[in-house]
Amino acid sequence: MNVLMVSNRVSDPSGGAMQGGLAAALFAAMKTSRVTWIGSSGKSSPPKGGELPITIKPIGESRLATVDFPAAEYRRFYNGMANAALWPVLHYRADLLRYESEACASYFAINDAMAEAVCRVMEDRSLIWVHDYHFFPLADRLRRRGVESPIGFFLHTPFPTRSVLACLPKHRELMRTLAAYDVIGFQTDEDLLRFRDYATSDLAATMIGQTDLHLGERRVKLGVFPIGIDVERFASAAEHANRSRTLARIRRSLDGGVVAIGVDRLDYSKGLPLRIQAYERFLTRYPEERKRVTFLQITPPTRSEVDSYKKFRAELASMAGEINARFGDVGWVALNYINEGFPPDRLAGFYRLSKIGCVTPLRDGMNLVAKEYIASQDPEDPGVLVLSKFAGAAKELHAALLVNPYNTEEVATSLHRALYMPRAERIERWTALMRVLRNGNLQSWYDSFLVALRTASITTAPLIDRSVA
Repeated sequence: MNVLMVSNRVSDPSGGAMQGGLAAALFAAMKTSRVTWIGSSGKSSPPKGGELPITIKPIGESRLATVDFPAAEYRRFYNGMANAALWPVLHYRADLLRYESEACASYFAINDAMAEAVCRVMEDRSLIWVHDYHFFPLADRLRRRGVESPIGFFLHTPFPTRSVLACLPKHRELMRTLAAYDVIGFQTDEDLLRFRDYATSDLAATMIGQTDLHLGERRVKLGVFPIGIDVERFASAAEHANRSRTLARIRRSLDGGVVAIGVDRLDYSKGLPLRIQAYERFLTRYPEERKRVTFLQITPPTRSEVDSYKKFRAELASMAGEINARFGDVGWVALNYINEGFPPDRLAGFYRLSKIGCVTPLRDGMNLVAKEYIASQDPEDPGVLVLSKFAGAAKELHAALLVNPYNTEEVATSLHRALYMPRAERIERWTALMRVLRNGNLQSWYDSFLVALRTASITTAPLIDRSVA
């Protein structure tokens, strides 16, 4: 059966660079299956004959399909509803929620337009796999158009508690559209349980066993599918980068010093202000480590049109300047704060160089940086991962140093512990972490979800109240 994947954006790796994050996860599927991957092109073109332009590019036996959405409508969908309303609620930041009815209307309009595009490119008997919060109502829009194929949904973010989700206006109307899916997948058991609690309490759903819901007039299967990475590819990239002149030059410049690394999008969910405060606490509590430890924080900007992100970027730049002004010295920079993205193969080299990986989000669905850091380490002399207990990855990576990111004292002492951890303990922890990564790699994530979708019960009963926006 063919697979049609839907995400907000697609990534074309034909230029040769290794892809990271969600792009790597979805592109990997194209190497092992006959897949059509569809998403927004990021461009706007006038409709042709009443239909939005779709560009299709063959990649082997698979295809990349990109849709040109109307610019103003897409901006309200993406910046307005998806990232100013849904994203903060999903990450427990209801205080940053900015809801506008016009943006909500555009969110449903783009989902309608994507449903039309999917119908145009899908093949008979396709499995449809929808990714992330941008397309909560997409399956409902497809069912209204007569699509009877199995449709699955995977949420890459956390799912919040009932009380947090209730802050979103019209949350029930939106969440009821999930009844149109056959399978709904989550990163962790906790996310699944929170959704189940919400559905049974707020959507009048009933449980069928432990993993199936009777939601609306349909039976929906729930599952936990923690996303993995291409472990061997990162290990190989790190080994190759380790032999490069660039890393050799950086090692010489360190003059025996140590690098701690953080790699995060510029997003308030990543806990970056608290991480900088924890590093400042580390330098204050352990003054002997000054000039020995350098923190490399790579933070590519994102969602720069959203007001909360503009303010956040300025705040972080100010904090980075202050810590360097207080602790920096000639020939030593306390915090290398870089607002630039790097391809994953270069990041793998930076990971290998760094003796401490600091991954301390306040909330994260999974956080693949944690897994990429571990996969990139030298087996004979691995670094130590300091990981937030509120990242989905913490539910699997028990051998990391798990911390509360809100407790800057705990993070500071964990950085010091990682710095002086004996080599034997580092190897023991790394070996345990690599076992987890290999057992739950990217391919197993992909395969397990599609097996669940293929075997899910398909119904064609009426779905939901058709008065939903």
